[in-house]
Amino acid sequence: MRELFGLLIIILSIISCSDREEDIPTLEVGQDFTDSNIRIISIDTFAVELSTFKFDSINSSSNNRLLLGQYKDEFFGTVRASNYFELTSLNYNLPDDAELDSIALVLGYDRYFYSDTTNVAQVNIHVLTDEVDPEEDFFYNTSVLPYETIPIATRNYIPEPFDEDSLHISLPIAFGQTLFDLIRDGDINDDDELRRNFKGFTLQPRDEDDASIIGFSKSSESTYLRFFYTVPGEFEDDEEAFDLTINSATITPKSFNNIISNVADTFLEPLIDQEINLLSKDSENRSYIQAGTGYATRIQFPTIRKIYDIPGTGTILNATLQIKPPPQAFSNALPIRDSLFVDIADQNNELIDRLFNGQGGVFALINEENIEFNEVIYEIPIGFYLEQELQEAPIIDNALVLFSQDFNQTVDRFVLEGESSTDFRARLILTYAIYDE
Repeated sequence: MRELFGLLIIILSIISCSDREEDIPTLEVGQDFTDSNIRIISIDTFAVELSTFKFDSINSSSNNRLLLGQYKDEFFGTVRASNYFELTSLNYNLPDDAELDSIALVLGYDRYFYSDTTNVAQVNIHVLTDEVDPEEDFFYNTSVLPYETIPIATRNYIPEPFDEDSLHISLPIAFGQTLFDLIRDGDINDDDELRRNFKGFTLQPRDEDDASIIGFSKSSESTYLRFFYTVPGEFEDDEEAFDLTINSATITPKSFNNIISNVADTFLEPLIDQEINLLSKDSENRSYIQAGTGYATRIQFPTIRKIYDIPGTGTILNATLQIKPPPQAFSNALPIRDSLFVDIADQNNELIDRLFNGQGGVFALINEENIEFNEVIYEIPIGFYLEQELQEAPIIDNALVLFSQDFNQTVDRFVLEGESSTDFRARLILTYAIYDE
């Protein structure tokens, strides 16, 4: 018996260092060891249950990106992103004889895009009528502020996030002149005085657009409201510029993204509360994830306790969850990432912890070997998680939750095959050691 447990400890020690299948000792599945009485079996018949839910809201003010645009999605309906922001300056000084020449809003690309950038998009610049001041500590993806109905400027453009540095939008000289004169004449000397005269902007896409969602940087070096002016000189005029930049205050956020989707007549339409779960069997055997709008995939293993029906005493050596996105659901215009976050949620879909194993945080990672065969399959090592779930008393209705990185500042979306898919069913592959039959 002492030798039996010694061998088992060696196996478990290797597993504790890595929860990957290739690191398991080389033992033939189903082989009996007469000298140790250990038998290793592989099981892939435990049920996997995928569902989709939607977070009620996401903090969308704690990031460095403005999102703008709209596109229509086969699975997620009409996805729309707009933004709201306040402007500021470190120095409100202008020469007394400065004369305004023109004014423009410059939006610096940050190289993020989603959907077809070859389609013409429209940006509408509206002046806010309320201050950018959250009722709580943050703004959320569902937050809005009132603004003037008629935009002060509109620009049709084809996004070029990789070929151009920025998008330049000229604004009416009349709008700029009023602000410029107030600053030059000393009537605006700080943020509070600016706020009383000018609350900020919201950038809105056109309601009819089916184009793309583009990321613009919030940094003062990339995005700014620029006043071009001249100062008369003795021989020639001096050309200068004065900038207002996005207020980057952290204690009270002064900018945020509104990210919404119209999912009428889609499978996602019933998800009006965070506690509602849409089973994959009720949505064409698929589950869904989308950053920004708040959709996430919930995963449970309803039959895992049947492992106790296996004769003898045993332990899980390795457990890998495999999930595949159907190839027709992603493309160069709608890319997927090579990893997903994995968290643990309670019965109300409130996140309670990251998923960890012996090496740290766990991610859903694309198996690189499968890519060689033009197959994209996410794999998640969950052996530690299942062991913890099996030891729970009383049983708690927890679940794994998959969602994308940068969940509050992108609109990346994923479609995943469910447990009953005819193409590739989501499955749990479990390696189990029986050491006392």
